[in-house]
Amino acid sequence: MATSVKYKDEILNEFNDLSDEQATNLMKIMRLFKESIIRQREYDFDIKREFEEWDKLSDEAFLNFEDNL
Repeated sequence: MATSVKYKDEILNEFNDLSDEQATNLMKIMRLFKESIIRQREYDFDIKREFEEWDKLSDEAFLNFEDNL
C-alpha cells in the first residue's frame, strides 16, 4: 500500500505548475494509457486462451494421425 501512496504523490507532483489546460490534457493521457493497459491485458488473456485451444486441436489431430497409421 505504501508503494501506491508513493506513486500518487509522484503523480500529484507532476501536476505542480501546470496550467488548467495542461492538467486536463495530462489527465486525458493518463486515462487513455490506463484504458490501453486494461485492453492489452484482456487481449493477452484472449490470445492465451486461443493458443490453448489451438494446442488442444493440434494434439487431437496428432493423436488421430497416429491412430490412422
